[in-house]
Formats: sequence, structure tokens, C-alpha cells
Amino acid sequence: QVAELSQQLEMESKKSMQLEAQNRDLREELSTLHGNCEKLEKSKCQLKEEVAKLQHHLETNMVDTSQIEKYKREVDERAGQEIRQKLQEVNLFLQAQAASQDRLEHIRASHHASLRNQLKERIRDLECELDKIKNTQQESTFPKECAQAEVEKYKELYMEEVRTRRCLAKKLER
Repeated sequence: QVAELSQQLEMESKKSMQLEAQNRDLREELSTLHGNCEKLEKSKCQLKEEVAKLQHHLETNMVDTSQIEKYKREVDERAGQEIRQKLQEVNLFLQAQAASQDRLEHIRASHHASLRNQLKERIRDLECELDKIKNTQQESTFPKECAQAEVEKYKELYMEEVRTRRCLAKKLER
């Protein structure tokens, strides 16, 4: 019976040591968990403070969306007015330019017509003068050479006038 009790004591002793080791491990784990719990509590408090700060910041800095929409409408409206005004200015400028171009074309056309009429009149005058000279030459008692020289002179003037007329006509066509 002593041996049995001895053996039981030894087993109880081993069990006790195992339980103490297990108890020690559990205490260490508990201590670690307490540390983690404290850290989590601190973190929770910090997060609550941060949430409160963010909420306050959001409330103080948040612009009403209707206000933003109003600003957007005002900006769009102003931009539209400016664009319409610029388009109107461009249209007025183009109309003035077209009217100016029309006036210029009209002036140019009347100037060309005037030049043409002047040239035609000058040619008629020269042709009349040439006819007079021819008639005078036939009726004249002047020597033939003198009349011939005068005819040559007027022919030369006539040819020069024809060249001038052609040159001016080419310029008018441009």
C-alpha cells in the first residue's frame, strides 16, 4: 500500500507540475492578451477621436451640393453669354466686311467702266483726227511728202494710243 501511495503521489506530483506549467503558459497568454486588449482600447479611443475630428471637419467644410450646382449653373450661363456675345461680334464684323467688299467691287467696276469709256472716246477722237488729216491731205495743195509725214505722225500717235488702251484693258481684266 505504501508503494501504491508512493506511485499515486508521484503521479499527482507529475500532474501538478504539468498543471503548473500549463497554468504558467495560460498566465503568459493571459498577460499577452491583456496587453493586446489595452492596445486595442487605446487604438479604439484614437479611432473614436479621429472619427469625431473627421465628422467635425466634414460638417464645417462641406459645401451644400445645391450651392455647387448653383455655382456650376452660373458659370455655364456666363460662359454661354460670352460665347453668344463673341459670335455676335464675329457676325457683325463679317457683315461689315462683306458690305465693304461689295462697295469695293462696285467702285472698282465703275472705275473700270470709266476708264473704258475714256479709252473709247480717245480712240474715236484719234480716228476722227486721222480722217480729217486724210481728207485734208486729199484736198490740200501741200506737197505730198509733208502730208505723208503728218499722216505718219498721227498713225504713230494712234498706234501708241492703241498700245496704251490694250495695256490698260489687260490691267482692268486683272
